[in-house]
Amino acid sequence: MAQSSRTVKVDALQPGMTIEEVTELSFDYASLDEDNLKFLKSTFKGAAGVLVGENGTRTVPVEELKAFDPLQRITDVPPSLKAAKVVPGLAEFLERNGLLVFKVIEAQGAGPAVRTEPKGVPAPDQLAVGSAEAKKRHEIKREEVKQFLDTVATAAQSRDQSTTIVEEMLDSGRTGQFSSKGVESMVDEIIKQGAAPAMKAIAGLRASDQTYAHCTDMSVILEEVYVEILQRSGKTPSDVNRRFALVSGFLHDIGKSEVPKDILDSRERFAPDSQEMIIMRNHTTYGARILTEMGMPEVTINMAHYHHVKKDSTLLSSYPDVDYGNVLTLTRLASITDVYQALIGRRRYKKNWVPGKAVEYLLSLKGSEFDERMLDNFIEIIGRYPVGSLVRLSNDDLAFVLSIAPKEHQDRPVVAVVENAAGELLTSHSLLDLMLEPDLRVGEVVNHYEHYNESEDQAYRIFASIRVS
Repeated sequence: MAQSSRTVKVDALQPGMTIEEVTELSFDYASLDEDNLKFLKSTFKGAAGVLVGENGTRTVPVEELKAFDPLQRITDVPPSLKAAKVVPGLAEFLERNGLLVFKVIEAQGAGPAVRTEPKGVPAPDQLAVGSAEAKKRHEIKREEVKQFLDTVATAAQSRDQSTTIVEEMLDSGRTGQFSSKGVESMVDEIIKQGAAPAMKAIAGLRASDQTYAHCTDMSVILEEVYVEILQRSGKTPSDVNRRFALVSGFLHDIGKSEVPKDILDSRERFAPDSQEMIIMRNHTTYGARILTEMGMPEVTINMAHYHHVKKDSTLLSSYPDVDYGNVLTLTRLASITDVYQALIGRRRYKKNWVPGKAVEYLLSLKGSEFDERMLDNFIEIIGRYPVGSLVRLSNDDLAFVLSIAPKEHQDRPVVAVVENAAGELLTSHSLLDLMLEPDLRVGEVVNHYEHYNESEDQAYRIFASIRVS
């Protein structure tokens, strides 16, 4: 009987099909770790992995894959492999391990596969306001918020130290001495302290400069989103995962060490076709070369080289000129993070946005600039009202968001009221879970820089003073 080949999603795999290739993998495989390697080498022995690098793609036997390799797809799957023959239960097993789309062969005349809903996937959460489940979740969130608030002061110090280290690294690079030791040591300290979640919130509360604090803020936001994606896929992130994302984020702009400081620190907004902007855009190419010479992992190099490449490569903001297929999954997430941080950070030639408004802007770019799957993940994890956002409630009180809302009730985060409707700052704060308050919800995002303008960091100081009994 004649056979035909086609591409199907995991939930359309049917008995009788034979898998030739895995064409799409989950975010887990953006940078291989020991768990991925163990699964691949035991399940796809004899197949080949396609890796993306600076010199294009290369194919290696699955048995030769290494930690941190950027796996794009699995090809040349031997038909004799147990995992190649689709039998009942195989689709669930593959989906559980992050394999999403396949090239399969099947006998002609067998008829199209009938799509079924993925098995083993729970029904959409229908969490109700004020329900017993909402109350149960509140107790968990309350403890998480208390732990989070206890780290804010330490996180602020870590952010300042990290920013200084980035500046020192770039300055040393200008003399030809490139080293990531300072960054890696700081990353280890951030992980040890558990400071990244609070540093992520502080990024939206204290304006950054356009280079040094940018690298710090971008790296912690990237790491927190990356880790959450792994957790949602059923994976337990390790310190290795955290460290890899943080170091890659810190180094993504290392190429700016070859941009003259008068251009890098200029207060002028350069024209797109100016000589200064051409030099600035070259920082991605410089960064890839520097990190290659330093022996950094391929994913880290890819992030430095392609974090400004857009899905629509005709956009003026997209550079260098490469096919979007060369942009690895983690880099696609980093490009979203980079733009988000640039919006909430300070630039000498523009006002910075507050996180909630930056999220709204990112949503408007869906389909043109970013990988839609990565953007959906980013927005869902950051939240419509990110932690640290100042919001006006429906009763006109002002509150800071301390824990994002469930996705089905995005206007019901956990907050602490800091100013009442009469405009009076409160000296004591209570935790308010809007999932338990049927008559209250978020009304709008408030620009905390404009509202609390006695000093540049007034909003941060009020946020840092919040304590939950």
